Amino acid sequence: MIEKNDIARRRLFYKYVIPSVGSMLVTSLYVVVDGVFVGRGIGAEALAAINIAGPYIMAIIAVSMMITVGGATLTAISFGQNCEREANSYFIGSMKMIIAFSLLMTVISICFPHSIARLFGASDILLEDTATYLRFFVTFGIFFCSSMALAAFVRNDGAPQLAFWGMVVGGVSNIFLDWLFIFPLQMGITGAAIASGLGQTLACLLLMTHFWRRQGQLRLHNIAFHLTTALEIVKRGTPEFMNQLFQPVTVLCYNLLALSIYGEIGVAAFSVVYYILTITVAVFIGLSQGIQPLISRSFGEGNEKSERYYYLKGMGLNLSLALVVYILMLVAGRPIIAIFNTDLQLISIGYDCIRIYGLSFLFTAINIVGITYFTATKRTTQALTISILRSLVLIPVFVFLLPTLLGPGAVWSGIVVAEMLAIVIVAGLTYWQITKQERSPATLP
Repeated sequence: MIEKNDIARRRLFYKYVIPSVGSMLVTSLYVVVDGVFVGRGIGAEALAAINIAGPYIMAIIAVSMMITVGGATLTAISFGQNCEREANSYFIGSMKMIIAFSLLMTVISICFPHSIARLFGASDILLEDTATYLRFFVTFGIFFCSSMALAAFVRNDGAPQLAFWGMVVGGVSNIFLDWLFIFPLQMGITGAAIASGLGQTLACLLLMTHFWRRQGQLRLHNIAFHLTTALEIVKRGTPEFMNQLFQPVTVLCYNLLALSIYGEIGVAAFSVVYYILTITVAVFIGLSQGIQPLISRSFGEGNEKSERYYYLKGMGLNLSLALVVYILMLVAGRPIIAIFNTDLQLISIGYDCIRIYGLSFLFTAINIVGITYFTATKRTTQALTISILRSLVLIPVFVFLLPTLLGPGAVWSGIVVAEMLAIVIVAGLTYWQITKQERSPATLP
């Protein structure tokens, strides 16, 4: 017989998870539509240039998410402990850190776009487009970074629906502006970058209404910000930073590998696949962000039963979604790739990539939830161990090692092996964490 508490947990789970997944889907979809407009309206070289710029932009996002997740986790735990002033201190401190960091990166990106493009592997053919995209995209850095942070804090402050609508407004406006700037106004890659920036600006404005209207417990007070608060935020968010590095490291490695094996067409093909991966990983991240406030509050309250329920429920649902996505890619991969560009060689390379790379989805889904669980419950050592090994060790090693040992045919297999090994680490740490405390079998979902 299902207990009333289990019914309440299930309702709360979906109340947070559905808007969170929806907001991440919308965010990823506007990135994908951006790719469709660029591929159709500008060409394959522009697609490749944006993909070259991707790791740098994702690195900026990784730092922002480190601060966001660290601050949001500590905020939710403080709410669970009924420490509202402390929760506001973490919120205000996180926003100050994000604004300062994003402004610094904007200045660097505007001053040195060509150097950054070269550093991340732009060839002579792709250099100018990559530098142009970086310059205009990161001009709006404060809005990109702040929109993600505001969505997380709004969600942790009990308003997951507003977090969802903030991302919807940003995504829909970006799609319209993409069409306007690329096709009627013929602004090229500059227009694509500006459209993305304006979309996130609108998202920020909508999310800020939560604080202007004082709808939750968090307030825009000028609370004193201490170094110890900043260090605590960074400490708790560092695993998320390492986790976020997974995408830029992966893209950088595969850009270099595809360029050496296939040339610019290989980079363009992987850029299309990357847009598909963006949607997939967004679903996984969206679910993990949805359960983070629930796990953190349960941890703050000392409610181990709820903490474990949300973790295992999230793990099972993420794995099911990963299986559905992979089957869809096998069945409809070629026509989906053709939406971006109709070059037959590009479609062939892209489909070869997705049918092998897609196997990693099954493991990525579990790894992301595992890292979120350990981060949300202040188990920083475990979260950091998984994140560092996964992003900075396993992926670079196996992405380059397998093609070297087995030939070009194994070019897309490295990510699968790396994620399989990472899941062994997640499983081991999870088993150790659960069994070290005595818990009743009745706590299982």
